[in-house]
Amino acid sequence: MPRFQAKDVQIHYIEEGEGEALLFIPGLIGLSKMWEFQFPYFSGRYRCISFDHRGSGESDKPKEGYTTAQITEDAAALLDHLGIERAHIAGASTGGCILQNLCLDHPDRVGLAVFTNTWTRADEYMTRLQIARRRILHAYGQEAYIEVNSIWTGGPAMFRNDLEILLDLEKRQKETIADPDILTARIDMTLAHDRLDEIPNIAHKALIVAAKDDPLTPPYFAEDMSAMIEGSSLHLLETGGHNSYRRNPEGWNAAVDTFLRENEGAA
Repeated sequence: MPRFQAKDVQIHYIEEGEGEALLFIPGLIGLSKMWEFQFPYFSGRYRCISFDHRGSGESDKPKEGYTTAQITEDAAALLDHLGIERAHIAGASTGGCILQNLCLDHPDRVGLAVFTNTWTRADEYMTRLQIARRRILHAYGQEAYIEVNSIWTGGPAMFRNDLEILLDLEKRQKETIADPDILTARIDMTLAHDRLDEIPNIAHKALIVAAKDDPLTPPYFAEDMSAMIEGSSLHLLETGGHNSYRRNPEGWNAAVDTFLRENEGAA
């Protein structure tokens, strides 16, 4: 179980493959396991890397320090630890917010950027949804929080067609879940994140992926982001829900693979 020191915490990470570095940043669940359908696909050409956020999985769970800015610094520290100056980076949901921070605050560390099912500033719809998640956590506990989250992130198709995969992820979450105060702080960091006015300053070649049936971060967020990042590409999956890279890995992997192959020389 490889871990490294990122200032005040030990962060768990995984890596597989050789070649240019491709860093995958998970969303609010914070588990590197979220990318289990990408590592086998991309590790034949890339050095695939991911990590458990602080407060998640096998990483340390301090009582304080939960902001997208702090996790951004953890991601940069991981690249330092591995001796990687620059990586192509894919970030999903909250991971997409962390990727925004990397593009804006550490632009030299980012090659090609893939934003997936993410947002730039929580609107009223997303704010109500995140507050509902927080209320469920405090009213019914961590297991209920995980199980209700699966309804939103996995969607009905995963319950019908990939229930074993969904239950396996829930099992991993339940084995490593943080206490409610930490989970609350992690929810709150999603509401505090706001780089909306700076998004046009992102100068990287970017692909923005969303799913038309995403109930958590509707595709209008992706459409707005694409309009703000000059030269970016927008790819809307017909299906995939919020965790489109897990529920529709074939469509997600193909879109990202094409983007990487077409733009590697321009990064």
